[in-house]
Amino acid sequence: MPKGKRLGRPTGSIGEATRRRILMIAMKHVGEYGYTGATFSNIAEEAGLTSGAVYYHFRSKKDLVVAVVGDVTAQLMQRFERAAARADNLQGQLIAILEETIAVTDEMPHLASFSVSIRVDGRRHPELSRALQYSSGTYYSLYKRLVEEALDRGDLPEGVDPRDVTDMFGLISFGLTMLTVELPGDRHRVAIRTIEKLLSGDLFPARRSPEADREPAAVSAPLT
Repeated sequence: MPKGKRLGRPTGSIGEATRRRILMIAMKHVGEYGYTGATFSNIAEEAGLTSGAVYYHFRSKKDLVVAVVGDVTAQLMQRFERAAARADNLQGQLIAILEETIAVTDEMPHLASFSVSIRVDGRRHPELSRALQYSSGTYYSLYKRLVEEALDRGDLPEGVDPRDVTDMFGLISFGLTMLTVELPGDRHRVAIRTIEKLLSGDLFPARRSPEADREPAAVSAPLT
């Protein structure tokens, strides 16, 4: 496309490709400038489109941002479901989901900043609250189902409240999102791998009990 020339109304498969490009650029702009600071005109300019082309796909900025939330939620749910299906116990499923978040972060480098920004701005913009509640509830439902299935299989001790384990993993996921935004480089990746070691039991080495340390060493029978 010649420099300075922006596309108008798209058609056919080009239209779907254009829509997805708009979503990804909107994710970037909301992550960088917040919901209020992101504008149709700037998103359209980076996409090489006219503002009318963006309005063709999305009637308002609210519709555009809600579409980003819905699209990302659907994509991640599919990926997390596939990842969890590769393991046969809760530890393996949670580790597989964490590994998938590394791949997602590599493929969508602006997703973490978008997620944090939209949750902060969502408190001031009620028009976004329904989409955010849907997104959070969708992830929570997946984690809760995996935990309940683990209880049925005996992966967790009896008496464990599935809500507690579900909340724990939700907090881990949200904390890692914040870490991705706040810390430079690959520290989020290292943190994920450390959490995986914690889940698998490899982070803290097994220690002998004090009682075992006090036991006298076995004495060999005398030779006769």
